[in-house]
Amino acid sequence: MGSEWTPLLWLIVLFAPLLSVKRWLSRHLQGIGLLFFGNQEGATALHYIVLLPGVVLHEFSHWLAAKLVGVRTAGISLMPQVKRGGTIRLGAVQVGKSDPLRESWIGIAPFIGGTVAILLLATWQFGVELQPTLSLEMVLHTMVSSWRAPDALLWLYLLFSISNAMLPSESDRQPWLSALLFLGVAAAIIYIAGVAVPIPAKVKEWVLTGATYLAFSFGLVLAVDIPVAFLLLFIEKLGGALLGRRVQY
Repeated sequence: MGSEWTPLLWLIVLFAPLLSVKRWLSRHLQGIGLLFFGNQEGATALHYIVLLPGVVLHEFSHWLAAKLVGVRTAGISLMPQVKRGGTIRLGAVQVGKSDPLRESWIGIAPFIGGTVAILLLATWQFGVELQPTLSLEMVLHTMVSSWRAPDALLWLYLLFSISNAMLPSESDRQPWLSALLFLGVAAAIIYIAGVAVPIPAKVKEWVLTGATYLAFSFGLVLAVDIPVAFLLLFIEKLGGALLGRRVQY
């Protein structure tokens, strides 16, 4: 695999730690709420308030994606709800039934919307010039620029909130299996038929550029999430010592 495929390698390398950090942050945000409020309602409220800007973008992305592909919607709910098993739903959009491809598009829309928002923040507020190449220097430069930006804490908070609410939920992922099976069968038929369709150079360029921007956003989010994780851990340990409580995960 040549150096031109480096962005795809970055995506593979960064995705697993990104997912792990986000799951850790979600658990410990709720844990801090339980520690200080002593009940599930307080933990849910803290989790919801911290991620509210991201929740709004998440649900609006679902709604807009449904409208773009002609799927009916029945309004947006921005009220948190504790579901069976203790999982928390921070918001919801009621959409009509459609085919797996359109449902998959609606499900992945918050991830796309969140990535676009992160890139816009990096460009407009942190002064980053996005390029079709990826390097660790780009991410580090963005972090340094972010602290120099006016209202730096506000923009870093928005980046944190958006990034931690943009991953598709379990219900968002439900139609993906059917869509992947359909695409897999189509690819198998093309392969068996021996139809070789060369990828146009322009399409290849778009894919690699998109992978570069996505990998850059992953790296930037990790650069923000990891310090926040240490801050939450400090708050949790300090609160536990002061209150004489401990959260079991």
